[in-house]
Amino acid sequence: MKILAGYMIDRLVRSFLVSAVAVGALLWLMELLQVLEQGLSGVGGVFVLAFEAFLIVPEGLVDLLPVITVLATAAAMSGFQARNELTVMRASGISIWRLTAIALVPGFGIALLALAALQWVTPLVHQGPERVIGAALGESGLWHPWHGLWMRQGDEFLNVQSLHLGRIPTDINLYQFSPEGELERHVRAEQALVQPDGAWRMENVQIRELSNRDEGYFQYSPELVWESFLGVRQLELLLSPPASLPLSDLWRYVDDLKRRGQEVAEFEMVLWRRLALPLTCLGMVLAAMATSAVPLKSRAVSIRLVGALTLGLGFQLITELVSYSALVMGWPVIPTAIGPPLILAAFAWWLLKKAR
Repeated sequence: MKILAGYMIDRLVRSFLVSAVAVGALLWLMELLQVLEQGLSGVGGVFVLAFEAFLIVPEGLVDLLPVITVLATAAAMSGFQARNELTVMRASGISIWRLTAIALVPGFGIALLALAALQWVTPLVHQGPERVIGAALGESGLWHPWHGLWMRQGDEFLNVQSLHLGRIPTDINLYQFSPEGELERHVRAEQALVQPDGAWRMENVQIRELSNRDEGYFQYSPELVWESFLGVRQLELLLSPPASLPLSDLWRYVDDLKRRGQEVAEFEMVLWRRLALPLTCLGMVLAAMATSAVPLKSRAVSIRLVGALTLGLGFQLITELVSYSALVMGWPVIPTAIGPPLILAAFAWWLLKKAR
């Protein structure tokens, strides 16, 4: 039995690799075509854009892992069926449930690797202050490893020392000068929450009105709303998107927003959909086994593969639709994120029970 299990797992892992390479190449090509629309800056620009497109592939593969799982499992099992290997296995007394348990091993293991990649690999692509250096911020932006980010708009200078959890600016200094070049106001804040409209809600604020030498020139305020001069594109570069945060940081960020009474549904949805990834992959393996590990007629392998791909893409689209609907309608996040994988697993289990 160990030899058979090793043989099946080896074939399944190879099928996963082939499917991942095929899907990754397609993602890379689509991303490259998209960035090429921005124009080229010489021959070297092609290699730079190709490398930037390649950096998007790991996150895309994780997002499409359910599709890869059902496609790889269906391809491997259909191959066993076409070569009559499954028939021999079943005739030797091995049940479909035992074969399914073996097929679940690589699917679950790859799902765990995907979670590890979300924690330690994909954040390296998005995070790091170096992302904000370059023409995208314009000539008014500067980042230094010791002094943080500096931005200027007219007579205002903004300094952000660091980003807590990739999205919370901390150790903020805002300098406002007069037209003559004299410092009129210095605002120092411990941290700030960026509102959906772009405004910054600063916390634990110290204000120095240098243009006023009276007793009240120094003030302290628990909160201060600052209408930021950063544009939409600059904010996107400054703040990490929810999907790019490590799972541990995303968990703490969601908990922090809840304690502050802030809107948290979008971040919580991303968190729980990714935590449910192993369950989704298990459901895809069960669905692939139910549709592929049954007796086939001649020339039906390609039909089963198309059916598996349709199942994976259809589930992906339905999950996205349910997630967006939940955010709009205000449905509970955790049941919405875990519900579709559970329904898929239960339905696939029922199909497998009938197919055996």
